[in-house]
Amino acid sequence: MNKISLMVLLLTLIWNSPCVYGQKVQENVDAQSVYAPVVIGSRESGVILMPDGSLKRFISEGLGGGKFRNYSLTSKDGVSWGNRTFEFEGIRATLPLLDQDGEYHFFPMVVRQLEEQRKVAVNYFIDVWHVRSTHGGTRWEKGKRIFEGYVGSINNVTQLSNGRIILPFAQWVGGRPTAPPYGANEVTCVYSDDGGATWEQSPARLKAPAYTDFNGSGYGACEPVIIELLDGRVYMLARTETGVLYESWSPDGVNWEPLKPSRFLSTDAPAAFLRLADNRIILFWNGGEKPPRHNGDGVYGGRDAVHAAISSDEGKTWKGFREIYRDPSRNLSPPSYGDRGTAYPMPYLGADGKVIVLAGQGRAGATVMFDPDWLEETSASTKLNDGIEAWSVFKHFGPAKRHWRDRTQGAVLVDHPTQPESKVLHVRRPDEKSGDGALWNFPMSRKGTLKMRMKLNNGFQGASVVLLDRFFNPTDLTGDAEAIARLSIQADGKLSLREKVGLGEWHTLQFKWDLDNRICVVSVDNEEKVFLKPNYRDPLGINYIRIRSVAESLDTNGLLIESIEVEIQQ
Repeated sequence: MNKISLMVLLLTLIWNSPCVYGQKVQENVDAQSVYAPVVIGSRESGVILMPDGSLKRFISEGLGGGKFRNYSLTSKDGVSWGNRTFEFEGIRATLPLLDQDGEYHFFPMVVRQLEEQRKVAVNYFIDVWHVRSTHGGTRWEKGKRIFEGYVGSINNVTQLSNGRIILPFAQWVGGRPTAPPYGANEVTCVYSDDGGATWEQSPARLKAPAYTDFNGSGYGACEPVIIELLDGRVYMLARTETGVLYESWSPDGVNWEPLKPSRFLSTDAPAAFLRLADNRIILFWNGGEKPPRHNGDGVYGGRDAVHAAISSDEGKTWKGFREIYRDPSRNLSPPSYGDRGTAYPMPYLGADGKVIVLAGQGRAGATVMFDPDWLEETSASTKLNDGIEAWSVFKHFGPAKRHWRDRTQGAVLVDHPTQPESKVLHVRRPDEKSGDGALWNFPMSRKGTLKMRMKLNNGFQGASVVLLDRFFNPTDLTGDAEAIARLSIQADGKLSLREKVGLGEWHTLQFKWDLDNRICVVSVDNEEKVFLKPNYRDPLGINYIRIRSVAESLDTNGLLIESIEVEIQQ
């Protein structure tokens, strides 16, 4: 067997194994018992909740020449699926919609290239096509093109209560650079008022700023998603490179207000909406900060976790802001090419009120299921004896090249010094790389209490403990600069140059914050020690703690973390 054949065989074995890039897929999951998010399989195709409560998804088999044979599969729980049934042959069945009349719609993107040398939106295009069923999903029309141009990823399609079908996307303006002031993209949509028989394009051309020296591609506003609100308006969120999602409203899904910054902090990645049967809305997005450039070179990141928040008042207020899926390979060096990370969530209603989310790119792709009530919990805890999966502990090292940079695991689990068969997290600086960092997520709130059981080992060389409102890489200095509250622990155990914590002993460190009154009190073993002044920026709340070694030289002693508990007030 030659090297190429051997590589093909190995890749086939990897992709067909019941794992998601090192994370074991939970098998035989009882949909009734799922509460916190669990991985139930690799990322598959879109899922439709049928009127009878069953689930249906479509898969496509390539035939060459841009043609596909499309099949459907059904399931009662979203975990086990029946045999495939042939549906139609032609263009690919992607982005499914089951309309109010019981007909299926698909919206594949089809490449069209006019010349050998590829110039985006000049002679190289990605058009949008549409194919729909008739006679209650038993017959299929021939696909047709409904938008001619160049579109990026299309992430959702919506049918309004009045029957209008809206497909939002960003169109690339030919000849416009991926640079300030607005990048190359403009957000718009196409819509149909006759069940997909004919389509019109909205007059909207929505833009968001692009920045000089941005650590990314400078596309501008793109990959929008929409949801109809109960008052009839349509709400949009669009991916941008500004550090937040941008938002717009429309009275009809056709005419849109200009995009403006939303409250949702985000890396440059798209969002997704899901309305539950009880009318609550869930938002999914990458609520993280892109890493800074390294020596002037860009670094890929910001997609290590997908977050979700839930609203019971049509988006006026939101709860949760929790990680529902973390890239299982986040603590390792990324592949040197191709998409990676947890972005592009696509949520669907599951059986028994559960939520199914397709998330992730490349080998990190997965299907996740959870109970939406989990997002409304007011407490969370992590005991390190349960493992390190809930934590992000990676750190970058070495040069950056074409937005790629090495990663390695920093903080590690070690045996508890006094409790046999128990584990603790060890944060230190064991080598010439930067000090370790460890990041953990919990429900967001403006008022809450966090207790951390910790020990500063003898020889400890200093640490920074910060409370954050989004995902930061565990060791990036920007996490300290942007912290809502920051506690410095000196090598001698002094807290922010004042009170002192004894070395070599276990202590309970408590943070009690009230952002409305701009205060964060730090207690040691139930005794108030330090009163921190929160960041001048007024955040939505706090949903992360990060512990980072600030040792300037080798520190193999560091500190130990046994457990963390959080209680919040909503």
